[in-house]
Amino acid sequence: MLYRFVADVPLRWVDVDSEGVVNNAVYLSLIEQARFLYFDHLGLLPDRKVPFLVAKAALEFLRPGRLGAKIEVSARVGSLGTSSFTMDYEVAADQQVLVRANATLVFVDAAMRPRPIPDDVRAAIAGFEGL
Repeated sequence: MLYRFVADVPLRWVDVDSEGVVNNAVYLSLIEQARFLYFDHLGLLPDRKVPFLVAKAALEFLRPGRLGAKIEVSARVGSLGTSSFTMDYEVAADQQVLVRANATLVFVDAAMRPRPIPDDVRAAIAGFEGL
């Protein structure tokens, strides 16, 4: 899978158990940070507010991460719908994929109702990803 965006997302001491293994719930935080950095990289968060919510997330754990590893999270938008879009992720350490994940996200209005993806957001993502 081609990823045009890769972010370094460092682990914290609190992210691991007493054996130094990354807690499985931490991977959601790692991909959340990468998603924020992805949209910030595209200049789509000028006010630092995220205009969408996670509707669904799925993770496949391939191998354990360990404290001290240099974590890189690759992120890409796989598809754009009317109000929702999908993202794919790979969390890697030492050039080995630890976790593969995907998520469905939905743009919402102030009342938290689905709304169409704004045209400027759609254009920026489509241009960056070649969709």
